[in-house]
Amino acid sequence: MTIGEKIKQLRKKNDMTQEKLADFLCVSYQAVSKWECGLSSPDLSLIVPLAKLFNVTADELLGMDKDEQSALRKELEDAYNDTYKTGDMEKRIEIDERAIKEFPGDMEWLNRYAWDIWCAATGIKDDNGFKAERERAIKLFDTVIENAEDTKIKCMAITGIVQCLCSKGCREEARKYVELYPDGPMMSNKKELLASCLEGEEKLKHKQEYTLEYFQDVITALVWNGIADVKYTADTAIRLMEAVFTDGNYLYFHFEMAHSCFKKAELAVSSGDLENAKSNLIKSIYHAREYDRIVYISPGKYSFTTPIFDKITIDTRNFAHTTMGRLLDDIKNMSTRRCFDAIKNDEDFKAIFE
Repeated sequence: MTIGEKIKQLRKKNDMTQEKLADFLCVSYQAVSKWECGLSSPDLSLIVPLAKLFNVTADELLGMDKDEQSALRKELEDAYNDTYKTGDMEKRIEIDERAIKEFPGDMEWLNRYAWDIWCAATGIKDDNGFKAERERAIKLFDTVIENAEDTKIKCMAITGIVQCLCSKGCREEARKYVELYPDGPMMSNKKELLASCLEGEEKLKHKQEYTLEYFQDVITALVWNGIADVKYTADTAIRLMEAVFTDGNYLYFHFEMAHSCFKKAELAVSSGDLENAKSNLIKSIYHAREYDRIVYISPGKYSFTTPIFDKITIDTRNFAHTTMGRLLDDIKNMSTRRCFDAIKNDEDFKAIFE
């Protein structure tokens, strides 16, 4: 609502004619008429007298009533969200433009506006038109980055400007914006964003590195976090690792393989399936020895050879050790648990640890 519309509303509410209002303010009748028609606005010196005359605050007079502002925001939010059902980008941008006028300095709306301009620009066939809109989006994103206090909004704006700059081929400039991305819960987004700034082998290696981190998180959840019954998680973890490391070069994943196979051995011996228990113990011991070989016996640099992670080399000399003993010793100690009493005198069981 404009100030002229507000004056008209308050004048009628107070049963006042335009002439009477003009007389009270010592202005012409034509001046009041122009305010209400939107042709002009009252002089700044008249704001306080008008507010006093209508018994409202200056904020209310200027259309800054909190309830009205909240209602308007909700109205615009609802209309904006509806455009995602219709796909009407033109309407969406119209709502953006109204919102940034109604709520100047609102970084959430300004960020939306920047994103919508950028998304709309990608559909422009004229090269010059596309470049012009891209530059407009870049400027808007930059304003949001500089002024937004909300971390999520700032991160979204950084993502947007990095996309725009990379499309221009300005990858070094884009990387500077990636560095502004805060560390923390959204760190994975930062790594993905950095990948868009890289090229060739450097990009491929970077993608493999953060994908390996995701994979490690999944395996950790299955083996250690108790997300489901162990009879499902142990087997699922093993199947996933076998599917990824088809060549058997598990490197530090031998650790999870050793523990997962041991858990399967525990389940098997508890259910009376002694042969299966011994088979999984043999596998567990194998993986424990392989882990100890690269971490304790011959620590150094090792490379994955599976095509999914073949750009990644690890240095086991930098590994942190959580216990004094080796993994093989841990597996042997765990095999003394009471659940293995049923096979502890079995010659095959004894032979496993020789």
